[in-house]
Amino acid sequence: MTRKQKATTTAWLIVIIAFLGGLALASAQNKVPPVIDVVMADFGIGETDAGWLTSVFTIMGMITALPASWLLQRLGAKKIGVISLACCAIGCALGAFCTEFWMLLATRVIEGVGVGMIAVVGPAIISMWFPAEKRGLPMGVWGSWMMASQTILFFFGGGLAANWGWQGVWWFVFILCVIALVLYQWKVKEPDGDMPNYAEGEDPEEFHFGEGFKSGSTWVLTACGLIFTFCCFGFATYISLYWAQEFFAGDMNQSNWWVSVMYAIEVPVVILLGWVMNHIKLGNRRFMGVIGFALYTFILFFCFRMEDPALLLPFIIIYPFLEGAIPTAYWTMIPSTAKKPEYAGTSIGILNVGLNIGTLLGPPITGFFIENYGWAAATVPLAIASVVGAVLFVFVKTYYHGHSEGSMTPEEQAIMDEQQAKLAAKAAK
Repeated sequence: MTRKQKATTTAWLIVIIAFLGGLALASAQNKVPPVIDVVMADFGIGETDAGWLTSVFTIMGMITALPASWLLQRLGAKKIGVISLACCAIGCALGAFCTEFWMLLATRVIEGVGVGMIAVVGPAIISMWFPAEKRGLPMGVWGSWMMASQTILFFFGGGLAANWGWQGVWWFVFILCVIALVLYQWKVKEPDGDMPNYAEGEDPEEFHFGEGFKSGSTWVLTACGLIFTFCCFGFATYISLYWAQEFFAGDMNQSNWWVSVMYAIEVPVVILLGWVMNHIKLGNRRFMGVIGFALYTFILFFCFRMEDPALLLPFIIIYPFLEGAIPTAYWTMIPSTAKKPEYAGTSIGILNVGLNIGTLLGPPITGFFIENYGWAAATVPLAIASVVGAVLFVFVKTYYHGHSEGSMTPEEQAIMDEQQAKLAAKAAK
C-alpha cells in the first residue's frame, strides 16, 4: 500500500468513527420522543416538563459549542471526542437509575455537554484529513448522523421500552457511546508525519480565538443554518402528529413508522449529495444551498396542508432530497468560510450555536401557530423563513486554504496569494 493509499484509508476510517460518535450522541439527544409517553407516565409529568428533557440539549449545545472550538486547539480532536462521549455515557448511565424528574433532567445536562462538543469535533477532524475540494462526500456521511439516529430510535425505541421500560433506551444509547468512545481512543488521530493536515495554518502560538469571529461569511452561513433548523425541527416535531390525525385515525405508532422510513431514505441521500458536492467548484457550492432552500420552501408550505392519502408516499420520497441538500451544503462549506484554516473550528462552533438557536425556536413557534391558527397557518412562518435562507445563501463566500488545483475563484486566488506572501515573509525573517 502506497503512502497516499494509507492516508486515504486512515482518513475514511476516521470519518466512519466520527460518524459513529455523532450517531451515538445524536441518539442521546433524540431518545426521548419515541418513549415520551412512558417517561411522562413514570414521572407523573406533563408535556411542558417532558419537553425540557429534549430542549435542555439545545441550551447546552449553545454553551459548549464555542468553548469546544477553543479546546480543540488546546487538547486536540481526539481528546475532545473522548470527553464528549464519556460525558454522554456517564449521563445515560446515571439517568437510567433516576427516580426523580429533576435528577433525570440533570443527567440530560451532562449528556448535552457531550453533544455540544462532538458537533464541533466531527467536522473539524474531517477538515484535517480532507482538502476543501474533497470534503463533500465525507461531510455528507457526517451530515447523516442526526437522521440516522432518528431512524434507529423510531424503529427500535418502542420495542425497547415495551421490554425494559424507558431505561432500556437509555442503556441502548449508553452502549453506543461506549463503543464509539473505545473506537475514538483506539483509532482517531490527527494527521502527523508526512500526512498533510488540511486544517492547519500558521504556528499554534499565533492562534487568537477572537480572530475566528471576524469572518462575515461564517455569520451569514450560520444564519442559514439557524433558519434550516428552525424549519426542519418545526416540521419534524409535529409531522407525525399531523399524519396520525389526518391519515391514521390517531395511530401514532403507524405514523412514527412512516416518519422513520422518511429519515431512513435521507441517510443515503445526504451521502449522495455529498459526493455531488465534491464535483462542484468551491466558490459555486453555495448554490446547492440556494436551490435546496428554494425547493424546500414549497414542500414546507405544503407539509401541513396534505389531505389526500395518495400524496403521503410521494412526500416521503421527495422530502429527504430537499431537506438533505441544505445541511450537506453548510457542513461542507463551513470550514472554508474561515479566513484562515486554523479558525475552521471556531467557524464550526459559531455554526453550531446558530443550529441550536434554530432548534430551540422552531418547535414552540410552529406549535404556537398550530394551536392558535390551525395546521395550514403553521406552514407560513416555515415557508417565509426558508425563502430568507435561500437569499442569504447567495452571499456566502468561501476562502481558499491552498489545497486544491484549478478550483479557485478570483477571490480565493487573492486570499491564497496573500497567505503565501505572509508565509514567505515569515520564512525570510
